[in-house]
Amino acid sequence: MKRLISIAAVASLALVSLTACSSSNTVVPNSHITIAEVGSLVTLNPDVIAATENKIASDVSLLTTQNFYEVDKNGELVANPSFGTVKVVKQSPFTVSYTFGKAAVWSDGSKLDSTDLALAVTAAKFADFNSTHYGSSLSGASIVGTPKAGDNSITLQFDQPIVDWKTVLDVTVPAHIVGKFAEIGGNVAAVRAGIISAIVDKKTDVLAKLASGYAEAFKPSAPTENFLANGAYAFTEIGSEKLVLKAQRDYRGLHAGIAETVNILNFQDNVSAYKSVAAGKVDVFAPRVTLNEPQSDLVSQSQALSTKTVTVLAPGSSLSEQFVVNLANGNLADSSYKDPKTALTLRQAFLNIVPKTRAIDFASMTQTVSKSDSFVYSSSSKNYSAVTSSNGSSNFVLQDTEKASELVASLKLGITPTIRVLFDSDNPAAVAEWTLLSDHAATSGLRLTNVSNPDPSEKLASGEYEVYLGPLPLLGVGTGSIQSLVNGPAKMPEATYSSIAKDVLASDEKTLGTVLQSLDKQLFDLGYGLPMYQLPTILVYNNRIQGFGADPFGNNSTWGYWTWHVSADK
Repeated sequence: MKRLISIAAVASLALVSLTACSSSNTVVPNSHITIAEVGSLVTLNPDVIAATENKIASDVSLLTTQNFYEVDKNGELVANPSFGTVKVVKQSPFTVSYTFGKAAVWSDGSKLDSTDLALAVTAAKFADFNSTHYGSSLSGASIVGTPKAGDNSITLQFDQPIVDWKTVLDVTVPAHIVGKFAEIGGNVAAVRAGIISAIVDKKTDVLAKLASGYAEAFKPSAPTENFLANGAYAFTEIGSEKLVLKAQRDYRGLHAGIAETVNILNFQDNVSAYKSVAAGKVDVFAPRVTLNEPQSDLVSQSQALSTKTVTVLAPGSSLSEQFVVNLANGNLADSSYKDPKTALTLRQAFLNIVPKTRAIDFASMTQTVSKSDSFVYSSSSKNYSAVTSSNGSSNFVLQDTEKASELVASLKLGITPTIRVLFDSDNPAAVAEWTLLSDHAATSGLRLTNVSNPDPSEKLASGEYEVYLGPLPLLGVGTGSIQSLVNGPAKMPEATYSSIAKDVLASDEKTLGTVLQSLDKQLFDLGYGLPMYQLPTILVYNNRIQGFGADPFGNNSTWGYWTWHVSADK
């Protein structure tokens, strides 16, 4: 499930939690923060699939770019009007306008315009761009009218209403830099006009070059002038082992920087980064879980650090370990039976044999995990208690094979239904959970089959499974993940999705909390699956930084940069 995890991770790492606004005069002269990253820096465009193999591009992007909407510490969307506005201009067909504000300026002085937006839409439409948005709701959007280079807005039309219309479109790199890489000549205005022409007239040769430049123009070996920013920090030094960013003192966006300089050092493994933290050469580090360095090892290494100089945090994330049912195909799908209640009863039977409590106990032996009783909300959300007390999650706490057997027997099928369980065989947690699941399934009335694979993407695409097991995004974080009900492993039929998500699509900020709670209950009633526990992250930081807090939804190192309190270097 490499691609699925990457997309989910990118979705969670892109969230910038909103807690306070700061102005450019808060920059402390001659101050610095040094951050450790692990992995090979391929490109600094976080929208490229290759960049999702590590989190460097995403972490840097939080410092150097802005979005129309950001996500606060409760997972709720907050507008960023200084950067721009998003507005639904027509309900049918669903049409949305995206307009840049005064603070949407690249660090070379050029304003963001319709070209930047049109390129982002184009990247989502063509596989050659390798965009993380390819296959998302943005892929199905069409640009209304003919965009004009220099305009500050663009209007998109979607085939149907989408829940993530506020966040689906973001700009990660400057279009005119990509255009120059594609050998479109002239000044900035001419390059932008050339890009628009290529998109509108479908010039395949130019589009191919733009697709290549979408990643290539932002490799660490590219010229420094390629790396523009529209956020609180701008690039001053680019290299595969070190990046240097400086606070933009004339920045007038939502969050200005406090530390004047941010140094980002790239290490090949967690051990090397930990050594630099221990030596005081690194201030912030969010280690990366790998097969060779599982969460338990990272916890041990973190605990070995001096508590006098370093603080260790273990926040949650926007991902939770889940069992999710394939609702479109197979032996648990409504369409496989004359009576849909048959499939629902079988789904309920399966969920009764999920070893949730035992899986949490097992996972807790090597890491800090928090039980998850919601598909929508994090346990840190203010809405969590209200939704979990009424969503039906309490019906599936203990593994109950006897109840499962009774449910299957009540259907009088005359056969033992086969349930194919798909998971990443390289994921130790999933392997352990499969073992716990299958150990007590013999008397459940169901036949479980292991169809795991180191890369389950082919089976995910074909639908050759009944249940998927693995980490998936919480649906209420920014609400954009709700689209994954259709695009994700549940493969929810459009009619079902339209029925249960219609209130979410029609809601505003005031009513969203209530309708999301209703959505969570509907998913349990539907037998959609079962959340297990929130995946934790680890963050260590030097105690010389005050006001430091961890992003509750992502394993990133740069969240909350506007709250960091640092002193000038001596």
